[in-house]
Amino acid sequence: MTAAERSSWRRRVLAALVVGACAAALLWPRPTLTDASYSDGEYVASGTVTAATLSDPTNLTCTPTKALNILTGVTVTWQSAYPLSPTTAPISTLTANPSNYSAAISSSGAGPYTHTMVLNQGLLGGILNNVLGSTVTFTVTNQVGTNWHSASLVKTLTTGALGANPHCT
Repeated sequence: MTAAERSSWRRRVLAALVVGACAAALLWPRPTLTDASYSDGEYVASGTVTAATLSDPTNLTCTPTKALNILTGVTVTWQSAYPLSPTTAPISTLTANPSNYSAAISSSGAGPYTHTMVLNQGLLGGILNNVLGSTVTFTVTNQVGTNWHSASLVKTLTTGALGANPHCT
């Protein structure tokens, strides 16, 4: 065998080894994808775990205020085990949808707390805002943070044309 033939043969063998190594790498079975899972061998020999619960608000009332049978405002009252203060968690909250009222808030008691919100829109504002009648939904919940809420209590204030005959259900 000549030197040129040996060199050609070596190149062919080397090329075959490179192609074989690449094929083996591509065909090698890959591990299956799984969700991460961790275990810890520590345990508690005895005891109980109790999930915290958030108490529900109670006794929601809605009382329309009227002048000449025209809606001028509404008083919403409810009881909660929690204060309204946002510096304390959990808190009790009221939302009005739509919220075209201005509110004065008062709270009494030391748990359960009685919360009262007097929502006024004034006689002229009541007539102008309720030309065709309106519906406002009041929702009370107790909450911790932004994602943990108690069951809701709901009252709906309904008025006829020009705010006439307001009533809550």
